[in-house]
Amino acid sequence: MNAHVLVSWTVVAWGFAARLLSDVAKQTLEDAMPPSPPAIIGPVSNCSRAVRVMGQTPSARVRIYIENDPVPIGDAPVDWADTFVAIDQSRLVADRTIRATQEIGGQESPRSPAGEVVEKAINGNVHLPDPIYECAQAIHLSGCSPGADLRVSQGGVLLGAGTAAGDEATITFLPLKRVKPGPGVEVTQRICTDSFRHPTMSSLPVDPPTQNQSLHTPVIVEPLLECTTQVEVTELVPGATLRLFRDGDPVFDAPIAHETVRVRLPRLKLGQKYEALQELPLCVLRCANPGRATVKKLESLKPPRIDGPLCATPHKVTLSRLMPGATVILLANDAEIGRWEAGASSMPVDVEIPTGATLNARQELCGVISPTSRDYGATSLRRGRWFRVEDENGANLLARSFAIHTALVPPGKIVIFSGDQHNRAQLVANPQDINHCELFDCGTFTLEKIGAPRSDVFCSAHAFAPDGRLLVAGGTEKWREDAAVPHGAHFSGLSQSWTFNPLTKDGRYWRQTENMLGGGRWYPMLLTRPNGDILALSGHPEEADTVRHHNNTMESWRSGDWERHGETSAIDTSFEAPSYLYPRLFSGPRGEVFSATPIAAEDGVPPHVPRRSASWSGTGLDWTRNGLPPSGGWGAYDDFYTPATLLPLLEEDRFRFQVLRAGNAGTDSGWVIDLGTPTNPVDAPTWQRLGNRSAQADGRARFNSNLVLLPSGEVFLCGGVTDTEDDDSAVKAPELLVRTPDGWKWDPSPFREARFARNYHSTALLMPDGRVFTGGGNINSQSGGEDRRRLELEIYEPWYVCRQRPRILNAPKSISPGSNLRVDVRGPGPITRLALVRCGSATHSFNSDQRYIGLKAEPDGPGSYRATIPDRAVAIPGYYVLFACRQDADGLVPSQGNFLRIDPT
Repeated sequence: MNAHVLVSWTVVAWGFAARLLSDVAKQTLEDAMPPSPPAIIGPVSNCSRAVRVMGQTPSARVRIYIENDPVPIGDAPVDWADTFVAIDQSRLVADRTIRATQEIGGQESPRSPAGEVVEKAINGNVHLPDPIYECAQAIHLSGCSPGADLRVSQGGVLLGAGTAAGDEATITFLPLKRVKPGPGVEVTQRICTDSFRHPTMSSLPVDPPTQNQSLHTPVIVEPLLECTTQVEVTELVPGATLRLFRDGDPVFDAPIAHETVRVRLPRLKLGQKYEALQELPLCVLRCANPGRATVKKLESLKPPRIDGPLCATPHKVTLSRLMPGATVILLANDAEIGRWEAGASSMPVDVEIPTGATLNARQELCGVISPTSRDYGATSLRRGRWFRVEDENGANLLARSFAIHTALVPPGKIVIFSGDQHNRAQLVANPQDINHCELFDCGTFTLEKIGAPRSDVFCSAHAFAPDGRLLVAGGTEKWREDAAVPHGAHFSGLSQSWTFNPLTKDGRYWRQTENMLGGGRWYPMLLTRPNGDILALSGHPEEADTVRHHNNTMESWRSGDWERHGETSAIDTSFEAPSYLYPRLFSGPRGEVFSATPIAAEDGVPPHVPRRSASWSGTGLDWTRNGLPPSGGWGAYDDFYTPATLLPLLEEDRFRFQVLRAGNAGTDSGWVIDLGTPTNPVDAPTWQRLGNRSAQADGRARFNSNLVLLPSGEVFLCGGVTDTEDDDSAVKAPELLVRTPDGWKWDPSPFREARFARNYHSTALLMPDGRVFTGGGNINSQSGGEDRRRLELEIYEPWYVCRQRPRILNAPKSISPGSNLRVDVRGPGPITRLALVRCGSATHSFNSDQRYIGLKAEPDGPGSYRATIPDRAVAIPGYYVLFACRQDADGLVPSQGNFLRIDPT
């Protein structure tokens, strides 16, 4: 069977080529005067022999040019809106830009404004999938050099060969060749006229594809709609043969290398019936029944989504929520600036956005026209961009679980949970109404409802264990109105604890673990320590505990068991004592626990003397008092309403531990305390004021704000209000703290304002791509139903998304302190820093898991860099997101992130 196979992030299999356009679609495309340039999908190296182009009209002629050279290096008619064009490799030169045009009806489009920069080919390591299945007849490779020749073998026997179009390649094996148990699978690579070298061997044994005698039934993703050009099939075994039938006739028959494939076909027609089968023919394994679907009528189209980055420069903008085969039209200030055919449900378009323009888009297919999307604003320089997350119809996506508690988990999702959602009426009406938990996908911007803990985890604490599980402890036993013995304004706490496992294989994310030994905790704090233990501290106890107003029991959790240390005098348990709720705790340079929130006053100290921050060595129950606050003392509730974070730990600064508190009113409201370095800790640290606050904040307080460590090494302050009871007092412009030769300074640049106020119970987290997720917030700090909650989600794109970013090809999945970290990086460089940002978990304006480790990136051969993971005092065990950073005029530009686990030992 004649079939074209293409590997990418959206399209992994092609069916029969076709030139079938409906008359309506043809007319729509030909009306564009002149046609819009297609986008070149990189990467491209000086060894590439073909380039992928997207967005062109089928039956157009596509040409590839080197910058302003009038003679094309590639010139060919195309059949699809997403295809490859052969080019003259001998004319490619690294660091030069290639651009694309399309010719329709004798008219040639302008050249694509941004194009694609040719990079130097490097013959490095190629990454094999995990697992590799026995009997597989195809395999997907990543970390390739664009244009390289690849060979896959096992035990000295050649299984298959092919060419990498980009970083990735799918190799279909030779007839009767398959993966067998025994020796590992090996891949070698050759670039240009180089020899085949750098063999990469699979480190894990070959896995059987199934324990049964048959494969499961593949699923055809519905709805299948007329006039579209794609059939998506999922639930596949990588390496199996997919057979797709239309009305009983075969239309695709080839090995595939992914769990999901999208087969490109002539435009679907109403009433056509499709069936999908999969089998491993050389092992006589097949599915018992086919997956089935019928083509339905196309009655409506959804408005496209403009995912960005949106920068007022020539660049590639990603459009999504597209119908494959539709014409998508992009407008700036209501004037059309380009139209393309959608080659997939998500695609980049190469365009120059006018400065200050408002963008929107629509799509058309078979006479059906979508609504126009909402307006999107482009950004420039360091202002950044906020955008609201949309649902599938273009309206605001609402997090029904209310983002009071959030945590970033591999493989790139944010878990949102909220217990009773700060709604007493809901809880009184139904005490079991605490099943509120969702997963936000950082790649697709979608929400998935999942199970939740069976105890009320509203106002609990959480921290990540070394294995990636999130420990959640405490929560709400009763609202103060419902307590027989109310403790002032406080709720009574629970002793239950739960773990959330993001990598579960059975779909059960939440599991209850042993109850805490020291009693209930409401507004407590959990902190992961260098040995992997998680310390539980503070909180309001259960209703039955009429002796203590604050829980002063110290205890630690390890792998499911709690160990009680005892009661500490550092927490005053009397009913007249100042609060010690959600204390800002950090693991310091000696592995000690540092409390930026002041502890109980020393005996004999007059009440008017400010209390001190303090440190706990990890043994015994005594705390060492240290820093007094700057003049003026602590704020309300000991600055409970303001965030704190550990500033980036930088190797060039010997991993100096400095804690920042920010958000109070005044032009110099930030405070910093220096705890020293692991080799030279400070015995008596003191708090210092941090001045030069952003003029845009105008000295206003940012109560209930959040601090986020960016992969660029900058500190992002967002959200907050000046008056906690009035959302109209929101400070919507973020602030950015940057490291300068003169120390940490607030960036004076103006930043774009968020659309939504973020008040009490709001959260913010770093996403794996370097953007910032924000959600939650009680309107005017009031409890209640949906009319009192901010359910909308908003994302901030920092300045670096508008720069050319490096990309990580290969990196380890786990590593131990003291080990050498080796990373393969491509794209613009050189790389100067490898940044590790620990997965965060946020609630109540604090993120105890957040930690940034900046390592010097030492060259380790072409395209490779190495660094040494520091000891456990710096590298707390758990999951991190790894970024490769290059320097430009505005700061460090990070790559997209890769998840990496630092082991306890």
